Amino acid sequence: MFPSILSHSTSTKLENRICKATEQTRSQDIDGEDIMADQDYLKNIAIVGAGGNVGSAALKHLLASDRNFNITILTQPTSTSTFPTHPRLTIQKGTFTDPNFLHSALQNQDALILALGFRAMDLQPHLITAAVSAGISYILPTEYAGDGLNEEMINAVPVFQPKRLARQQIASLGGTWIGIATNPWTDQSLRLGLLGIELFARKATLYRDAGKFNMSTLDQVGLGIARVLGLPVKNEGGSKRASLEHYGNNFVYISSLHVTQREVLASAVKATGTSEAEWEVDEEDTVKDWIERCKGMMARGEMKGAMGLTFAYYLGEGLGGDYQAKAVEDMKVLGLREGDLDAVVKAEVEKGPMRPLFG
Repeated sequence: MFPSILSHSTSTKLENRICKATEQTRSQDIDGEDIMADQDYLKNIAIVGAGGNVGSAALKHLLASDRNFNITILTQPTSTSTFPTHPRLTIQKGTFTDPNFLHSALQNQDALILALGFRAMDLQPHLITAAVSAGISYILPTEYAGDGLNEEMINAVPVFQPKRLARQQIASLGGTWIGIATNPWTDQSLRLGLLGIELFARKATLYRDAGKFNMSTLDQVGLGIARVLGLPVKNEGGSKRASLEHYGNNFVYISSLHVTQREVLASAVKATGTSEAEWEVDEEDTVKDWIERCKGMMARGEMKGAMGLTFAYYLGEGLGGDYQAKAVEDMKVLGLREGDLDAVVKAEVEKGPMRPLFG
């Protein structure tokens, strides 16, 4: 992990704008230690993409947090997303390429969560520039994927590379980023068969060179975002890891499950009330061959190849999809618990199939 050091300018901004919690009650137990609530905390959080998968999960948990965050949602005039009515929730509508709108909407915000969909990623540089200019202390760029500090993985998987560029942009402008690593989202990956287990076709490809990998439910991702933004800026007298000072220009590793394909298949068999004999299981393929097939599809301009390559690196032994050692430490700090694989798979089976992302 990168060392995380708050710049002098960031500290000054925080002193001017963050909430000083002065009540002498004990906060939630974090990292095994009680932290007195007489600490500096963030108060004003802006979200872009609050109607999407990650953004809606983060909004839910931020509003439920005992930190009593003030939330501002930035949305474009063409958006059809709807949001709950809440006394601490404000909605600002405007065009994300309009610097005047962004400058006004981002004033006095302590953190900005960017949770943009794939087709809106070209807007992120505008939002980052405006956020740093407005003096926002922490920017959470659109990550929500693999380990952004695994350079070999990023270099091999093209869809990860714009995420690295966003972090570099924030740093070059003098801002501070927090990356949220989630690996694949269980909610969609299971129903779409992206893990090699096709729940509804009762087919499975168990790659011979696959290993253990982490994955996260969207609800866990939203809770993790709320918990990290609820940490004190500095944890005086306590564990530095339980502070935003630690996570500035660093990653938070979130996970709900640490599993193998074989374990997912066993849960899928249970959830569908079948036996493995009723499934068509291929155990001859390899991740290495899968990667080459995906590269061929990408060369032909097929987006399915880019998605497949991403998941090949999640599943392949030693390719970067197993960040459990990092996740264990961060989840302890944030008070997150691992999920129950059988329960997670059963819930996705009950939702039914999803429409394919690509033809």
